[in-house]
Formats: sequence, structure tokens, C-alpha cells
Amino acid sequence: MRERFMLWENPKDAIITLMILLMVIGCVNVFSASFVKAEAMTGNPYHFLVRYLIYAAVGGVMFWVTAFHLNYKRMMSPRFYKVVVGVTILLLAATLGVGTVVNGSRRWIYIAGFSLQASELAKVSVILMAASFLGDRLQQGKRVSLLGYPSNEALLFTLAFAALIFLQPDMGTATIVFALMLGMYVLAGIPKRQIVYLIGLGVAIAGLAMMAPYRRARIFLWLDPWKDAQGGGYQMTQSLMAIGSGGLTGLPWGQGSSKFFYLPEAHTDFAFAIFCQEWGYIGALFLIACFVIMAWAMVTIAMNTKDRRGYMLVAGATLFLIGQAAANMAMVTGLLPVIGVPLMFISYGGTSLIANMFTLGLIISVYRNESARETMEERIAAGLPPTEDSRLRVVSSNRNRRPF
Repeated sequence: MRERFMLWENPKDAIITLMILLMVIGCVNVFSASFVKAEAMTGNPYHFLVRYLIYAAVGGVMFWVTAFHLNYKRMMSPRFYKVVVGVTILLLAATLGVGTVVNGSRRWIYIAGFSLQASELAKVSVILMAASFLGDRLQQGKRVSLLGYPSNEALLFTLAFAALIFLQPDMGTATIVFALMLGMYVLAGIPKRQIVYLIGLGVAIAGLAMMAPYRRARIFLWLDPWKDAQGGGYQMTQSLMAIGSGGLTGLPWGQGSSKFFYLPEAHTDFAFAIFCQEWGYIGALFLIACFVIMAWAMVTIAMNTKDRRGYMLVAGATLFLIGQAAANMAMVTGLLPVIGVPLMFISYGGTSLIANMFTLGLIISVYRNESARETMEERIAAGLPPTEDSRLRVVSSNRNRRPF
């Protein structure tokens, strides 16, 4: 766990370094992608950049507190995650009641001029809930299954999240939330036949969805957006043209033309297209390499975590963060249909940025706890007393564990 990781002393340092690097890139890209729209909307070209920095400051505080001042096991009790579930359901319900309608969907609550997207918080809630519930079952040697209560309790709560998000309506995010929980059940080791059932159910649902003519049209348009480049395929064709026009090294910074109201959502969901246009294929490969190395560091921490709740927490966080990043880049390049997910740190999105930084803080908390455990075991094996720091951290963690 504490061994050297590539250029860094350990995977924790790699994650923190890459997080800071990606945020710097994100600041540059958000400003470049948004200054035209910001100038037209508010008269201030720095509008979105300033807000990005404000959200980054809030997220930075949450990351620091979570990573270095909280023990993740304090959040692993059933009591805590059920409070999280209750708050998430209330926020999702409040969004349906008092949220602001944007582009036909009611997804944001505006407070003092800042937006809160409860569906982004729901993704973090799913990770905490699954890590606590499934991790405890694994720790106690209990069966994990999608069928039968109480083994599927976490899945039932997630169905409530997905239903409320679907009503906004936001089918893409509802699917992601539900798929995230299913993925964590698979990581926890559900029976293989249930995985086969899931695959069969997915194929059946896809077949039923294709029976609707408008859905078939959307799928065909995704496969060939150039058939209706000025209509339903406009956003995808503009994204592909932005990426292609960047060439090998990209256009001069800030001079990508797509941000001039050609590419919709240029600073949010399609920020990666603007990045490719101004930094080229070399820049895109560098960005992808950053995400791959970060994923490798997360997997390294997960595979070396003996606590089952910690393992589930890091595994779920990796699935959430890296999965969304891969999905966004695949969407922007046309490998997936448009599903409306942001690219971690590169896209503008306040709640998403805070949620991402909080989740990374949880991963670092797991790493620090496991490192303290290893230090204590090494000192005991050598006949030395454990350090006060490692003893307090591990003992307090065990004290806060409650059985189901």
C-alpha cells in the first residue's frame, strides 16, 4: 500500500497530484469554453470561471476534511447511511417541487444564486450506502444477492433515487445511479447466474425500448448523425467537427470556433470537445493518460484494502469517477449516445465538482487508515509498541463499527 507508485512515493500522492493537475486544466478549459457565452449572458467573460473556482474552493475544503481529518469508518454505520438516504430523497423530492426548469427538465435548486443538483449527490449516496451495507455483509460472511430482503435493501433504496430522478425527467442519470448500485453488487460477488439474469434483462429492456419509433430513430441517428446534421444530429456532428479540427496539436488556445454558439453545452457536457479542438490529439491522449493513471492508483488502493467496507468504498468510487469520465469521452466522440454526464474536473458543474472531490477524499481516508493498520502490524511484528496515531485511528474505527 505504501510502496512507490510510478513517479510518486505512493498511490495517495499520485491521486492528489493528478487531482490538482486536472483542476488546473479544468480552469483553463472552462474559461476557454465559456467566455463567449458568459459575455453574452452576463457581460462578464469570467462568470463561469469564477463560479468554478468558488465550487472548487468548497470542494477543496470537503476533500481536505474528509481525507485527513475524518475516519471513513465513521460514515459506514447503518444509522449514518440511512440518514444520507433520507436527506437525498428529500432533496430529490424538493427538486421536483421547487426546482428550476431548464431545457424541459427540473434538475436544479437555486440557492443564493448558486445551483444544487441533487442527482449528483445521489451518486455519492449510492456509493456510501453500498459500501456500508455490502461491505458489512462481506465482513460478516453473509450472502450478497439481488434477490430477497434484507440482502437487496441497498438496491431498493437506489430504486427510489432512480425513480425520483427519472421524474425530473432525467433518464440518463437515473440509469447511471441504478447501474452504479448494480455494479457494486457485482463487485461484492453476487452469484454468477444473477449476472446472467442482469445481462438478459438489459437485452430485453433494450429490445422493448427499440419498439418505440422515436427511440429507434435516436439510435439510428447516434450511429449516423450526419443523416440529420442540422437537426437531431447537430450536437454530435458539431462535437466531431470540433475534435477533428484540432488535428495533432490543436488550434491556438482560446481560438477554437466551436464555443461561438456552434456547439451546445460547450462548457459542460461537451467540454472535452473544446479541449480536443484547442489541444489536439496529443492533449487528448495526455488527458486520457491522467485518468488512466488515477484509475490505476485507485485500483491499487482497493486491492490492498483488507477492510471490506473500505474495499467497497474505493471500488465504488473508482466505478463512479472513472466510469463517468470514460462515458463522457465516449459520448463526446460518438462511441455512446448523448447521456448528459460531465467530465470530472474538465466540465463546468458545481455540484458535480464538489461530489467528485468529496469522493476522492473518501479514497484518501481509506488509504490513510490502511497505512496506519500496516504500520501498527509491522511494529507489533517487530516487537515494538504501535504509534499513538495508528493505535487511535484503528481502535476508533473498530469502535464505530455496528453490526446489522
